[in-house]
Amino acid sequence: MPNGLWERLRGARGIELLVALAVAALIALALLHGVGCREASQKTELEARLERILSGVDGAGEVQAMVTQDGEGNVTGALIVAKDLEDVSTYLSLQGAVATLLEVDLSKVEIIGRDGRFGGWQ
Repeated sequence: MPNGLWERLRGARGIELLVALAVAALIALALLHGVGCREASQKTELEARLERILSGVDGAGEVQAMVTQDGEGNVTGALIVAKDLEDVSTYLSLQGAVATLLEVDLSKVEIIGRDGRFGGWQ
């Protein structure tokens, strides 16, 4: 530490400065954490558009979508949760639509029912 700063920290005003710096650092960390949480919970426009389109597929019901992308914005996969997923034909319709819309292989698209399985069949 530079001598001048060390001398300031040794005095009463130095302690006040140290406390102020610590509080500022904590506030900055809290703000950064809050921004990260907020971004993670927000839907992207792509996900919102997918949800609107896929909810129109007969037998899907309400749909939630999550799309993953690499650092360059290329789609790397998608997870679709369909509330009323009841049969294989709906599953295949949703999977094909997502693969086509996102221009990804079928293996990059996962479709599940709201309860983690396909309606009445597993």
